[in-house]
Amino acid sequence: MSFWLRTGLLLIAALPLSAQASTFCCEANGKTYCDDGVPPACNGKAYRQLNQSGVVIRHYAAPLTPEQKIQKEAELARQREEEEKRAEQERQDRKLVGSYANLSDMDIGHERQLSDMKKGLQQMEKRLAETEKQKQKLANEAEFYKKGNMPDALKAQIERNAQDIEAQKKAIATRGQEIAGARLRFEEEKQRYIRLTAGNPDRLR
Repeated sequence: MSFWLRTGLLLIAALPLSAQASTFCCEANGKTYCDDGVPPACNGKAYRQLNQSGVVIRHYAAPLTPEQKIQKEAELARQREEEEKRAEQERQDRKLVGSYANLSDMDIGHERQLSDMKKGLQQMEKRLAETEKQKQKLANEAEFYKKGNMPDALKAQIERNAQDIEAQKKAIATRGQEIAGARLRFEEEKQRYIRLTAGNPDRLR
């Protein structure tokens, strides 16, 4: 074999498979179609590329249908959302571990926050008690007008007092729910802190 022939064969062998002679085949309408280019019958269908020896060197998937595209986009969006959630959780975990030196430090911080919330609740309850005293005072004044002719100013005071009592009761109930929610959140944080610092005994003091 001459030098030039050997060189030519080596150059052909060095070409990418896609650059060498290929055959493209697919199944459509119950038949197999093959050609040196993608057969028209393969449009919109999966097909395969074969080399000169008839060995499959690449598979080509069928184009996605509109419904499949929607499903794929939804799946990609779900994966992105999950990745964002994981990243956010990792950020929150780093922040939690960095916020407290150990469990005792965490307990003190949590108790301080709960104490502040309880003080706020007590002040709200005190204001409610004062408003209810005002209600009784207004009721006593209204006794003088049982037969009618109650002054408009007194009627307005009684109405405003009733509204204030209702609003304050709702605020107290909301604050109570906030305290209960804080207790639950603090316990979850504590368990997460224990899990994240399990390998560091100094953190669990």
